[in-house]
Amino acid sequence: LSPHYILTYLKSSVFAALTRSAFFARRRMYDQPNWVGVGLAFTTSAALWAFVSQDVISHEKI
Repeated sequence: LSPHYILTYLKSSVFAALTRSAFFARRRMYDQPNWVGVGLAFTTSAALWAFVSQDVISHEKI
């Protein structure tokens, strides 16, 4: 083993240990949807639509 290889290996392992993320990828389970996320997305869309609709109506009155 060359010194360059050993140094590269040590740097990469130290770097990987120091930059470990709290987030990780996992498989999506399409047979069990995340209903809380789905509901939150639709609720947010409806709330934004209502807010913009009210704003447009009040702007048209001017």
